[in-house]
Amino acid sequence: MEKEKKTFVDWIKEHKKELIIAGVSIATIIAVIVGIKNHKALEEAWASLRKLVEKTPEMIPVAKLMSVTEVTPVKDIVEINIVTADRIPHDVAEHLRNLPEGWKASAEKIATAAEHGYDLLPGQTWVEAYRTGGLAA
Repeated sequence: MEKEKKTFVDWIKEHKKELIIAGVSIATIIAVIVGIKNHKALEEAWASLRKLVEKTPEMIPVAKLMSVTEVTPVKDIVEINIVTADRIPHDVAEHLRNLPEGWKASAEKIATAAEHGYDLLPGQTWVEAYRTGGLAA
């Protein structure tokens, strides 16, 4: 049994190049057959991709296109939170807000909250109703 095993392994080593060529050939033949059988589906997919690529530049608003004019070294990069102007304008109701540790509400905000029936706890403030979203003026 061991002798047969060695001869099989030796045979594989001797015919390594032929086995690789046969494997690649079989994979290529299968790919060609699948391509021929699905020719119409492949053409339709290719056409839809071509249409998508042709339409894409028109779909991107000019305001969102950026061009690089200067390269900043990595050590000088500062994180900036960018708020997009694509948000839908909406109203925010008046509400209580928790303040960062150590901050206190102003006397005016404490009085306004009391007018609305709220007793502010330490570290809270009153926020008036406001509108947000949309393009900034």
